[in-house]
Amino acid sequence: MKNKMQEISVFRITIEREKLAKDKKGICRIFELLEAHRIPCECIAINIDWLAIIIREAEYGKLSGFLVLLRQEMNRVNTFIEKDMTLLCMVGEQISSRGIGMITSSLIMQGVEIKMQRYLQCRDRFMICVAAAAAVRAEQIIAEIMDSGSGTEKSGAASR
Repeated sequence: MKNKMQEISVFRITIEREKLAKDKKGICRIFELLEAHRIPCECIAINIDWLAIIIREAEYGKLSGFLVLLRQEMNRVNTFIEKDMTLLCMVGEQISSRGIGMITSSLIMQGVEIKMQRYLQCRDRFMICVAAAAAVRAEQIIAEIMDSGSGTEKSGAASR
């Protein structure tokens, strides 16, 4: 399993504004500004009042220009940046929903805070973001679950 997991150094930017998710034009503008600054997103999460975006650490230098324009164009916006994070990516593992639950609960129970997670079923890609200091431990926990076969579709179907 260890060879199939990719580690990416990332940071998270959280953009907060009251009822941001209801502002379709505002959300589109945020992504237009990111695109104009050639800042690719690895993973996103949205809530009614915030948008969190995971970006590769290598893109950090492009962020200041984006933030200047964002604050000029959108009023009442707060931004927070959290650095020193690692995105663990698994592709082609056919992770079951049971497996995702096992991974997330195991990480939490062993003291690894999950910063963000996403499973793109159409691409069979599971991404989980943790603090860089916890990445090795998180990778070990995930590998144990996946190596046991407990997290895959095949084992989920076999256990029924």
